[in-house]
Amino acid sequence: MVDISDPVVWSTVAQTIVLTLTLVIFILSFRSQNNATREAAYQRALDDYTDSMKMLVENPQLSKLPMEMARANMPTRAELQSQPPESMVVRNYMLLLYGIFERIHLLYRKKWIDSDTWNQWSLFLEAVTRHPAFRDVHRTSEGMFDKPFQDYVSNILSRKS
Repeated sequence: MVDISDPVVWSTVAQTIVLTLTLVIFILSFRSQNNATREAAYQRALDDYTDSMKMLVENPQLSKLPMEMARANMPTRAELQSQPPESMVVRNYMLLLYGIFERIHLLYRKKWIDSDTWNQWSLFLEAVTRHPAFRDVHRTSEGMFDKPFQDYVSNILSRKS
């Protein structure tokens, strides 16, 4: 029979508790590190996306590419009008802003930025939605961005109409 008053028993119990807590802490920190690695990978992908959108604005030769892709994805009855290069630069800049707003909205939904910060971005977003090129970007990119963000923008646009 084990004597509970024996110091060896207490020492064994204490060691078991410490070892168990150490393992629990290790598992939790590993999970946290794994989530951080995933978030960092996704953030790098978003950064690459933003860089590619910047290229559309900075490089006039690439500026017509998004319209060509949109034409390829449109139903046969619908036609997109050809736009002059200046308009394409504006449209591509709006596409860049759209992606940035989407990322900020995602950070707000994850509670990584506070409500006051989001309210400032939201006011900026509402101001930008007044531009026809932004409306065009929203209309032609439906389904290509985060659905909650696109629903949020649709709600803003429906209030403005």
